[in-house]
Amino acid sequence: MTFRHPVLQFTARRLLAAALVVLAVSALTFSFIHLAPGGPEQTIAGRFATPEQLEGIRDSYGLDDPLPAQYADYLVHAVRLDFGNSISTREPVVTAMQDRLGVTAPLILGSFVLICILGTGLGTLAAYRKGSGLDRFLVGVAVTGASAPAFATAIILVFVFGVQLGWFPTFGDGEGLADRARHLVLPVIALTLVGVASMLKITRARVAQVLQEDHVTFARARGLRPSYIVGRSVLRNAGIQVVTQSGVILLALVAGGVLVEVTFGLNGVGALFIKAIEARDIPVIQAVSLLITLFIVLVNLAVDLLYFALDPRVRAQPAGARA
Repeated sequence: MTFRHPVLQFTARRLLAAALVVLAVSALTFSFIHLAPGGPEQTIAGRFATPEQLEGIRDSYGLDDPLPAQYADYLVHAVRLDFGNSISTREPVVTAMQDRLGVTAPLILGSFVLICILGTGLGTLAAYRKGSGLDRFLVGVAVTGASAPAFATAIILVFVFGVQLGWFPTFGDGEGLADRARHLVLPVIALTLVGVASMLKITRARVAQVLQEDHVTFARARGLRPSYIVGRSVLRNAGIQVVTQSGVILLALVAGGVLVEVTFGLNGVGALFIKAIEARDIPVIQAVSLLITLFIVLVNLAVDLLYFALDPRVRAQPAGARA
């Protein structure tokens, strides 16, 4: 089957590349886990298992089969979203991940939305007021925010707003929608502060550059409304860099979210992953690793498609040049 439309060709190539990346990463993760000293059977049976018990586990789980055959069986079950049961808790891995996504998803997505709105808005404002006191203040705040890692900011927020002022809870993810929202306020702020700093800097730099270009000068000379110039000329031309930074920030939020979840005692996917590594809970490690890989691949795919939509030069390139 051939795709003649440029958008379909571009999307098909990116989807194929994404699928290959997921397969490669899942194969490496599977191999490293199963080739680690001790083997999965030692993790399942415990430190004091007898050789007979270990042999029985290997036979039950098919661990004596060649590694490619084990990986093929893992892929068949993974496509069905069947990752087995957790070694530590004995609950289905998919159920454990679904429960914890209810904490992680609002944390990551809420922070990302705030970062995009505040970072882009403040960066554009700083670029329009370049050289002013407001610009210097915003740049100073951005530098300070970017210098502090999310977990350090989280500790400060816990001490000030949780311990000293008592405005927000400092531990756990709460019960019910309203209580969970209160528990997520400080974690979201901790992640947002670092991301806003990064987004503000890149937006300010790119918007300030676009404001010096001829098409913006001509638009002003024609008497077009400032809001129209910002929306149609400035932000559209600065969009490529902003989209790139958005993708980078979203991926960074995943790593930062793990530390923030541990700091605030949130029972999210990141905390689940850390506990699984400590307990050598192989089914959970494999499932969360695959979830993270899929997330990274999908974010990069979305960024590529936004490139295609925003930049006419990408659409104008020959098919071979874009591959």
